[in-house]
Amino acid sequence: MTGDRSDVGGCAIVTGAGSGIGRATACRLAREGWPLALIDVSVDGLAETRRLVGEQAPAVPFQADITVRPAVEAAIASAIEQFGGIRALVCCAGINPMVPTSLDIDEAFFDRVMDVNLKGMFFCNQAAIRFMVDHEGGAIVNLASVSGLIGWGGTSVYSASKGGVIALTKALAIEYAQAGIRVNAICPGAVRTPMVEDNQERLPDPEAARRANAAHHPVGRIAEPEEIAEAVAYLVSASSTFITGSCLTIDGGLTAQ
Repeated sequence: MTGDRSDVGGCAIVTGAGSGIGRATACRLAREGWPLALIDVSVDGLAETRRLVGEQAPAVPFQADITVRPAVEAAIASAIEQFGGIRALVCCAGINPMVPTSLDIDEAFFDRVMDVNLKGMFFCNQAAIRFMVDHEGGAIVNLASVSGLIGWGGTSVYSASKGGVIALTKALAIEYAQAGIRVNAICPGAVRTPMVEDNQERLPDPEAARRANAAHHPVGRIAEPEEIAEAVAYLVSASSTFITGSCLTIDGGLTAQ
């Protein structure tokens, strides 16, 4: 089995489930009947996501910092115990703090972005694969970004971290294909998440920033989290069993320019 629905046993783990794309993904998978293990650093965010999921599917929150390997392993072990296994992992946790230019980046900033966006994602993938490799496989979706494909001024470390996610995804897909584990990435353009909104609010003219952000995308707007969640639902479903090592770009035409 490779990424089938949870009626074959096990759950879908969603990191970054407390807001944004992670929350939208949890709600979308709940409609498919997936039992859910929700991971985030924010207890309040997890509680709100759990409320939104409601009675659509079993959902258990696990507060954990994905940059701390023992915390990741404990959360995933608890999810396995709770649900009897893992059928899918969706890694949405990530940060994109703003800096004016790359010359403003210090070592602490560099380490923090890499720790959350790349190292933490690796820990999550590793812990899930350790179970999946002995239990008929599964599906993993890693949230990357168009910033891992093209350059943006002032986002060098974020871009490097997301480029690393893309490379990590491809490497793991090849390494574990024979074990029935599919690993894919999604590269969104700008998405209307609390992280993006917060970054725009910090600029001198937030409304002008929103207009400029939308204008970067040929369709004339940015994405909604639910649009990315639809792609996640496809990539963990039985309809995508021949897809692995791919990076699905969802960017309103941005990278086609």
